[in-house]
Amino acid sequence: MAGISFIGSYSGIDQATIDKLMEVEKLPLVQLSNKKTDITAKQNAWKDVNTRLNSLFEKLKALQNPKTFNSMKAKLSNDEIISATVSKDAVAGTYKINVSQLATNTSYISEKISLENGDITKALGITTGKFTITNADGDSRDINVEDSDSLKAIVGKINEAAKDTKGEDGETVKGTGINATIIDGRLVLTDSKTGERNIDLNEYENGTLISLGLNKAARDENIGVNSKLNINGIDIESDSNTVTDAVLGLTINLNQQGASTITVAADTENLTNAVQDFVDQYNSTMSFIETQLAAGTVKKGADGSYTTEGRGALAGDSSLQSLHSSLRRMVTETLGGNKGTTINDISILGVTTKDRSGVLSFDSSKLLEEFSKDSQNVMNFFSNKVGDEDVGFIAKLNTKIDSYISSNDGLIKTKNKSLERTLDDLNKQIDRFNDRMIRKEEYYTKKFAALDTAMMKAESQLDWLQGQIDAMNGAKKK
Repeated sequence: MAGISFIGSYSGIDQATIDKLMEVEKLPLVQLSNKKTDITAKQNAWKDVNTRLNSLFEKLKALQNPKTFNSMKAKLSNDEIISATVSKDAVAGTYKINVSQLATNTSYISEKISLENGDITKALGITTGKFTITNADGDSRDINVEDSDSLKAIVGKINEAAKDTKGEDGETVKGTGINATIIDGRLVLTDSKTGERNIDLNEYENGTLISLGLNKAARDENIGVNSKLNINGIDIESDSNTVTDAVLGLTINLNQQGASTITVAADTENLTNAVQDFVDQYNSTMSFIETQLAAGTVKKGADGSYTTEGRGALAGDSSLQSLHSSLRRMVTETLGGNKGTTINDISILGVTTKDRSGVLSFDSSKLLEEFSKDSQNVMNFFSNKVGDEDVGFIAKLNTKIDSYISSNDGLIKTKNKSLERTLDDLNKQIDRFNDRMIRKEEYYTKKFAALDTAMMKAESQLDWLQGQIDAMNGAKKK
């Protein structure tokens, strides 16, 4: 019957026997698979090392950024009265502020307009015409009114005129900044800018402003006022509630009338956080490297076999050992060649090793003590140029790290390329070996099938011969 194998019917060598033979034949495949697993583990380990080094590289950038050292912060005694933002140009000090008047917007309110059933969407039926809106800066727009326009439509035209647009030449055409709304049947025009600013309304023809109740005789004019405040005894007036030019490096936002104090001081939290982030990432990176370099512990099993527990994927790798040694040495050694600072050892700034393990610890009080003495001295320790060369602490570390993680010629990229080639070669070896095993199994199957056939024929011949002998013996007895 097709598809049924009688292999082993005569010889006793069946498929199970062939499977056992193939297990022996495939022993080299186990070695190749183990090599593949080992190479893959090394690839993944180097990728993880690269990720951690890149994170350390990013943490170090903060200690090269002047903002980390020069940033200032403002503390308010009453943040309901004012709020404030500071720039690096701000000068440390205390500023007593009293807000006596907030800046307001100019607004014009029309007479109540006659609307059919109070519906702002129905045509007003006023005579077609136009009027011009001009703001205090001289920006002007015409408003064309049709007899079919509703009050809502006219508000829409005024608000469109308030926006900046692009001219045919691509240049910006300033809008008026005068916005309109409807309150209780009245048209209200409001300047988007605060301060003592007028709104000029001029009509060309047909009494359009009169029809809208916006002519000078009919409208109510509420001219905006400037803000007024006193800073450390000095009176200041501004056309805005955001005062940017009163105190160097300080933007003061006026919220309501009243008194508050702003205390400006150096923001050392950014600096201490940056150093702590570096220490934490350094410790994490070094710990991971040590795990990958671990030789492991050899243990004997109950069956007498030996296994290695805790062995790192990159155990014995000289390149990784060199990186580990270099980073530890560069963090703890005395820094030379940096004449821009009197600090030549990061331990002076509170970063020290806990014990022989090389784990770093950080005492922020030492950093802040040195920073309060001379902030530039501390900044120059981390990053300082001599000519075109950065001789600071961070630059030296970054140079070493970059030699490993560079996407152009970094050692890790080179390592991974080499491992990838080895992996490709192993995959080809495995494919070739599997092909051989298929042919080998076919060979065994044919060989033992042939043996069965031969034994079957031999048995048939033996039966025939036995029959002949039996016949001869019977003839003799007669």
